[in-house]
Amino acid sequence: MRKLTVLASLACTMAMAQPAPVEVRLDSATIRIGEQVDLRINVVLGPTVQWPTIPDTLAPHVEVVRDLGVDTLDVDGTTRQVRRLRITSFDTGYHAIPPFHLLVGGHEVETEAMLLHVEGVKLDSTLTLHGIHDILPTPFSLALWLEDNWAWFVGGAVLVALTVLIARRPRRSPSPAPIPPTGPVEVPLHEQALQALQALERERLWQQGLHKEYHSHLTDILRSYIEQRFRVSAMEHPTDELLQDLRVSAMGPDQRTLLANILRLADLVKFAKALPGPHENEQVMASAIRFINETRPEPSQPNPSDAQRP
Repeated sequence: MRKLTVLASLACTMAMAQPAPVEVRLDSATIRIGEQVDLRINVVLGPTVQWPTIPDTLAPHVEVVRDLGVDTLDVDGTTRQVRRLRITSFDTGYHAIPPFHLLVGGHEVETEAMLLHVEGVKLDSTLTLHGIHDILPTPFSLALWLEDNWAWFVGGAVLVALTVLIARRPRRSPSPAPIPPTGPVEVPLHEQALQALQALERERLWQQGLHKEYHSHLTDILRSYIEQRFRVSAMEHPTDELLQDLRVSAMGPDQRTLLANILRLADLVKFAKALPGPHENEQVMASAIRFINETRPEPSQPNPSDAQRP
């Protein structure tokens, strides 16, 4: 009996020591009207996470200014995914923020409801209001004019210099045309996919703010590769149906988990309008290359695309 009591105490202690799978908090529960505050949803990293769709308003008087996306952090030795929402309110009082519903490891998890207190701005009653002053003309300043128009002078100088260099450059005889190959060069399927990923990386889409286009093109490359490699309708099926179809394919469980993380992040960017960080954008490219290398046919296996050639 004493041993059972000790084991029960140890089990309770271990359960209390484990971090909660999902928690939500506000950086500040009290703001002034019109101020912005971050709401953070923390999920312990491990099982797959399906984030909810975030609307423009969380409550009748609580608005979402921006969805800052998902970051992966190491907090007290525990790896977490943190999704930040920047919210605000233009109505004073106490506003209830309803719980969020997430799918963690295939199970629905509900967060706690929160209360946001919005205070008004106190005005000094001793101040008097004045009318709008007339526009005052400013005297002409050559220094300010040159500061605003210096690019035209620099551009003209560069154009003149390039014209002079091109006119003075000696003409070269045309180089001989390359000899075309005698026969068609067959590129294996996995090398075609890797070349497409390299071309996408050179376009630097997410560095220009085109996160949705970057993730859409990346997943299209993977889906086309999967469709030819594993003979499934990858281009037409949504993420969950595709992953279900791949359970009976030759793809291993580790590769399916890697693919699921890539596709779910892309769905979050395309449909939930999340904004991933630079590390996540670089990591998803590395994960895609790793997925193709791990699922490439063995040298003894024929290229699946060869069977379609006459």
